[in-house]
Amino acid sequence: MGERSEEEHAAMSVGLPERSGDTLERVPAPGIARASWSASQRMDQIDALRVLSCLSVIAVHAIGAPYPIDSVGLGQASLVLHYSREIFFFVSALVLVRTYFPRIGPDGRLPDEGAFRRRRFRLVGVPYLWWTTIYFAVSIYHTRATEPFGPLLDDLPLRWLYLVVTGNGSYHMYFLLVTLQFAAVFPGFLWLLRRTAGRHGWLLLGSGLLQLATLAAYHWWLLPDNGWRGLLGDASLLCYQFWLVLGGVAALHLSRWHAVLMRWRVLVILMVPVMTAGLLWTYWAQLPSRGALGASSPLQPLMVVWSLYALAVLYLVAVWLMRSGAPAVRAAFSYGAQLSFGVYLAHPLVLDLVLSVGRRLNAVPPAATTSVALFLLTVLGTVALCAVLHRTRFSAQLMGRNRRRPGDPPRLSGRTSRMVALSAAVLAASVPAMLMMGSGKREMVITDVPSPPAALQTLRPPLPRV
Repeated sequence: MGERSEEEHAAMSVGLPERSGDTLERVPAPGIARASWSASQRMDQIDALRVLSCLSVIAVHAIGAPYPIDSVGLGQASLVLHYSREIFFFVSALVLVRTYFPRIGPDGRLPDEGAFRRRRFRLVGVPYLWWTTIYFAVSIYHTRATEPFGPLLDDLPLRWLYLVVTGNGSYHMYFLLVTLQFAAVFPGFLWLLRRTAGRHGWLLLGSGLLQLATLAAYHWWLLPDNGWRGLLGDASLLCYQFWLVLGGVAALHLSRWHAVLMRWRVLVILMVPVMTAGLLWTYWAQLPSRGALGASSPLQPLMVVWSLYALAVLYLVAVWLMRSGAPAVRAAFSYGAQLSFGVYLAHPLVLDLVLSVGRRLNAVPPAATTSVALFLLTVLGTVALCAVLHRTRFSAQLMGRNRRRPGDPPRLSGRTSRMVALSAAVLAASVPAMLMMGSGKREMVITDVPSPPAALQTLRPPLPRV
């Protein structure tokens, strides 16, 4: 593969290089497993892992559209799929560390930290501002019949600024706000990884305990919202720091981590029904006291265990796909990884359009088949939109990725597109059963327990009103 510029390595899909395998390989620091930095080692499975987690994000948002927000069936289905955000952060940190850790000097610092931050803020921050503005405009359109335009126009600059600062532009924009915060501290994170070489287990332990304490405080005490959301709440670095630390440590010990998972792969797969049953048991146990929204909150300590397990399962699936899958399947996941950041950003817009059309046609009944159809239409529509954007001069501004050049991977063929649709259908196949188990039930009415705060609600369309 030809030599790439540093900026192209940073051209990202949620903070990732052009391809996950295209990372710099140099001599590791003392205490870092040398085998993890083999120049011949590829990371194509990370491409598939990134796509699988992106599909899971879309599934979380699409399956709830036909159902009441307090549906018991929806709560358990969304809880099972709410590992996606954690895996996205894990992958982002993993590939960034593998790209930049070899560049640090003897003092553990990058040669030009200011240049790194400026580049990251441009690649992530510009799309963040554009899509916040787009979703703000969509919300104004949806409320045009109920909100006077005059007062709205007066408050427009402050409202837009509020959305930017809090990550409330849409239900998924918090991810970019956290990513920007991580970019600001990333040079210091590399220094920390260097200084703790040989003691990364203790670093993970401390980070994990902090994560559990943070989620416990969110779930049982207080979730900071509004102006505090981006500082201490669910749009802050504090809320997801463990997954970024885990990704960074995994990057430095990737061969060992890979070997352990492959050695225990049979047990990991066999444990799927046991772990799923345990997760759902905790959901039903909390249902009488917390209601469907509180019981299905992704911000509870239990989700650390579930997300770690889901990461192991999806990694094994990703390895299998990229090693044993047909060439068309591997090509689809490799190309999908390039578009994944754009797909993440744009999918609520496509889902909103699909819902608007479906509701006008009275074709969005509360049924599992409706959820699957919404998921497939959203995936295909968003991939098509991003494939077009990738070929335009707006690619960097809207997708954080440079415009596709003639020598870059070709567009998907018709056969590969069908493979993508089939993969999406398989991913969605496990969701309908959970939706049907109580899809007609409503949340239990508890008069002596306050309703969970709005910020704990399952993130789902329609687009939130500003």
